[in-house]
Amino acid sequence: MSAAPEKLAELRRLLAQRFPAAARAPGRTLRTGIPAIDESTGGGLPLGAVSEIVCSAPSCGSQLLLGQLLAVTRSTRTRVGLIDATDAFDPDSHPPDSLAHLLWVRCPPSSLATAIALQAADLLARDANLGLVILDLRQSPEADLCRIPGPQWYRFQRAIEPADLALVVLTPRPSVPSAQVRLVLNISHSVAALEAERSLLTASLDPTLQRQRAQAPLTA
Repeated sequence: MSAAPEKLAELRRLLAQRFPAAARAPGRTLRTGIPAIDESTGGGLPLGAVSEIVCSAPSCGSQLLLGQLLAVTRSTRTRVGLIDATDAFDPDSHPPDSLAHLLWVRCPPSSLATAIALQAADLLARDANLGLVILDLRQSPEADLCRIPGPQWYRFQRAIEPADLALVVLTPRPSVPSAQVRLVLNISHSVAALEAERSLLTASLDPTLQRQRAQAPLTA
């Protein structure tokens, strides 16, 4: 892996020491607009932290959740980076306006796709222009997920702690040991749900809150 991320992180640390920013209040969140998530987590997905959303059942609403995140960030003009590890994102299934603030990183299918996606996440997690980075590993091969070293996830956490950025990792099973919040979508929608309005299905999403850790204070 290139040394560029380490050099960028060191530069940010030097700038932070030279030009200290005002203290940020704890408990900062990115509201999702989905009642079950915002209420159970105390306001939404934490900023400056990693959140994992486990999509453990087929047709569990992960696409609805992704669309909702694009919609709410568009309403606040928050820039979003989506790292699509398996080139599965379908932009035509979302309103064009919801994509205007989106940076879509496509990883062509290959044996290195997951590794490339992790490298891209390492770079985007350090981009101060983004407010949300989504790493989509839902369809990544099980063998690739097992090969991701645990320290990699803690590296992501350290990278985003100083930032007003939420890193959301979509996985097929619990995989992110550094996640401050872990939500699990484990209920499949019925065929009849295809006839329901998208907005109603989105509002009815009810993931299980499996983990919520207190955010550690920033250190110099």
